[in-house]
Amino acid sequence: MSAPPAWLKADLALIHGEDADARRKAIEAWKSRRVDPDWAEFALSVCSENAPWGEVVSALSESGPMGVSRVVIVPQADHLLQKPKDLPAAVKGWLTNPPPGTHLLLVARNGLSAGPGKPLGAKPFSDWLKEGRVLKVGVLEGDDIRGFVDQEATRLGLRLEDGVAALVASRIGGHPGLLRRTLEVLDLLADDHPVNEALVAQATFRLAEQSTFAWSQAWQKGQLDRALEALRQALEDDPGGAPLLLLGQARREVERVCNLSEAGGLRGAELLAAVGLGPRQDWLLGGYQRVKDKLKSDGVRRLLARIGEADRDIKGQAIGPIGTLTDLTVGLCRAWGAR
Repeated sequence: MSAPPAWLKADLALIHGEDADARRKAIEAWKSRRVDPDWAEFALSVCSENAPWGEVVSALSESGPMGVSRVVIVPQADHLLQKPKDLPAAVKGWLTNPPPGTHLLLVARNGLSAGPGKPLGAKPFSDWLKEGRVLKVGVLEGDDIRGFVDQEATRLGLRLEDGVAALVASRIGGHPGLLRRTLEVLDLLADDHPVNEALVAQATFRLAEQSTFAWSQAWQKGQLDRALEALRQALEDDPGGAPLLLLGQARREVERVCNLSEAGGLRGAELLAAVGLGPRQDWLLGGYQRVKDKLKSDGVRRLLARIGEADRDIKGQAIGPIGTLTDLTVGLCRAWGAR
């Protein structure tokens, strides 16, 4: 999706939504119109993660060299926009009547609402919305999903058989990142042939497996950075379905360690069956044995209980899946890590 001209021209602008790829491209397009690479070090300020309004205003207040405009990007502004009624008066003045030569881009990684009391329903952002200063790159709805599928298929040179675009839309939903990745997988599978329903079934199955596999492989190696990145990607691609898929993967692995702990003196095929492994998966036993020896029986049971709590939290929406799964990812990395 290309950013609309009105948004690109806006010196004060806001972008929000879960589509990380489109968000990144739009930010670069907006920035490239205003920042000369030779002057970027002096003219461009990128605020820190979770920066307060004070830091944003301070960055805007700095003077650019020799009349060069100030460009400020706030890469994570969700927390600044949660309660529009609490917006400081000084900040509201900046956002309504900025000094000449001032450019500000606020980036919200989640979708914002425009209802009463919501960020886009209160001034000055309600005015920004009317003026085309707000760009949404989040979840698509209705016919827009089918249109996005057709557009991306054309870009990739894919030929979709009748009904395939609608099938992809119904299976994947309205998350552009996941739709884009699905079509890229279909492009590889099709090998210049028309895409049919069988290929869609194969691609969507592989995509779900790929997300959980990347996450579980990372924490089983104790690679926290990679595990958190895989978690972030999975939640951005499929925030509705990914949490339970990831929990299912973690539960299976921890239950195997529990089964091994309770297997007693079993050996050979009987031990594999008790753990939940097939006859050709004996090579996995060493890894589960190491985790069992490290955590002991009580530690393994506590980890399994932790997964159950995460499942209840997510299904009951007591707390969001990001915090719950991040905490669980850290615990799994510690359990499977070499030390």
